[in-house]
Amino acid sequence: MSSTGLVLAAGSSRRMGSPKQLLQVRGKPLLELVVGQACDSSLDDVLVVLGAAADEIRGRVDFGRARVLVNPDHAAGMASSLKAGLASLARDVDRAVVILGDQPDVDAALLNRLLELEETSGLPAAALSFNGLLHPPVVLKRELWGDLMMLEGDVGCRAVIRARPELVARLPVETDLTHPVDVDTPADYERLANRVKG
Repeated sequence: MSSTGLVLAAGSSRRMGSPKQLLQVRGKPLLELVVGQACDSSLDDVLVVLGAAADEIRGRVDFGRARVLVNPDHAAGMASSLKAGLASLARDVDRAVVILGDQPDVDAALLNRLLELEETSGLPAAALSFNGLLHPPVVLKRELWGDLMMLEGDVGCRAVIRARPELVARLPVETDLTHPVDVDTPADYERLANRVKG
């Protein structure tokens, strides 16, 4: 079964005030850390979707074995980047794993656990479950991609998996420290930096 990781990193970082993809986390740009974890996992392929500040990010991030796609319609919202990534995948790809480019705690082991969970569950999707809510990263078999291709605006795969939870195998996350929180604001980054120091 062929699986491709889609790392969504096309946002303009309006709440952060500067490209959050380039924030330093553990001595590396945030996006490089996330992409490196995806590349270290058992994913067959990794595709990074860029948009805002794409040239600057490409010049400062080591993408390893990952490929890069620039979404010219990124300003339309996350759905456009998700759809651009899916549309570019080869016909033999069975599963897409949607990974947000601002979740530094998503490591290779977690991605591998999600892939294995989806494969053994008999369900077409797998996601993290935190306080009863489903969160990315999300494994999605091709049969669900049609639902994703209908999304519009600044919504992503959460909209699909939360609307059809009976199709999703859940990987419970029990504590704040292991929940891969998005880094959206300067306050988020400060909390992450303090945790890393600790």
